[in-house]
Amino acid sequence: MTLTKKSIEERIDRLHAAGIVDFHFDLLIDLYQKRDRHGVLVSHFLREFEAGGIGVLGVAIYVEDRYLPEMGLRVALDQVARLHAEVEQTNRFAVCKTFPEIEQARAASKIALVITMEGVEPLGEDLNLLRAFYELGLRSVGLTHARRNAAGSGGIFKPSGSPRDGLTNFGRDVVRECERLGILIDLAHINPKGFEDIIELTSKPLIVSHTNVRKFYDIERNISDEQIKIVGRRGGVIGVNAILVSPDPETSTLDHYVDHIEHVISLIGIDGVGIGFDFCEYLFEQLPQKVRTELAAKLTTPHFIPDLTNHSHARNLTRKLIERGFSDEQIGKILRDNWLRIFKEIL
Repeated sequence: MTLTKKSIEERIDRLHAAGIVDFHFDLLIDLYQKRDRHGVLVSHFLREFEAGGIGVLGVAIYVEDRYLPEMGLRVALDQVARLHAEVEQTNRFAVCKTFPEIEQARAASKIALVITMEGVEPLGEDLNLLRAFYELGLRSVGLTHARRNAAGSGGIFKPSGSPRDGLTNFGRDVVRECERLGILIDLAHINPKGFEDIIELTSKPLIVSHTNVRKFYDIERNISDEQIKIVGRRGGVIGVNAILVSPDPETSTLDHYVDHIEHVISLIGIDGVGIGFDFCEYLFEQLPQKVRTELAAKLTTPHFIPDLTNHSHARNLTRKLIERGFSDEQIGKILRDNWLRIFKEIL
């Protein structure tokens, strides 16, 4: 190892020492699928988290189509139950509901887990259930995934064609109640009209937990330049996703991932961008080939970045940011500080 390479690795060590924030990870699906086992959080994930210097994770409640509608609430509650049961078995994690709890967890060298929701299908049309999930630790809500639900419609994985209607009355009620309770409102996946409705209904900073920019991958599921500017004007944060970087596998690279980060910065500044890796290759690989084919037809074929497929690869991103000339202060904001600012303000 040359001195230059050694100094870069030491710099990465310093930058990761305070912990990285990744605000979208589909952890709870896997915990639910492995609910007959114990210690999954440690045996399957801890090593990768530690290798990548992960400090805070947004862990999403997501209910697959096969469980809807009848079992949506049950599966969501089981996911939360499994998370709490897994955390009880180790001193390396803490489920956090407030910013001071996140700070306390990090001071104790624990990985802070913040429960999020990707699609409000578990609520049905009962707003009281939002309060129930809040008491269980839910602190960020994205109203939809790609499908339609009682709150609104998701953006499709094509340049146009998403439903043109916005939020339903129930969706509007969910947004108002989230803002009242202090739940982060996540604009990820919402269709363009739903995005507009949420902006009109709210006053606090909004987030996009995981997305990519339409400039490089023009689908409605991603975020347009005008939408980026709106989130920036509201003091929000956009988490950049490691999956929808490009429609082409040959350009789905770490360099192009950083292009997305730089594009967001060019529009709203360094304070508006964070990480929302959405690492899910491990879930995709567990699916039967028939299901993978069906998902590709319904959504799109994911192109995973070879050197950014799990949390142990986070150092590769930091190394690339260093190569691109970002300062330590700028890298700290991207990896951690911008999300922590939002948590401090809202949670």
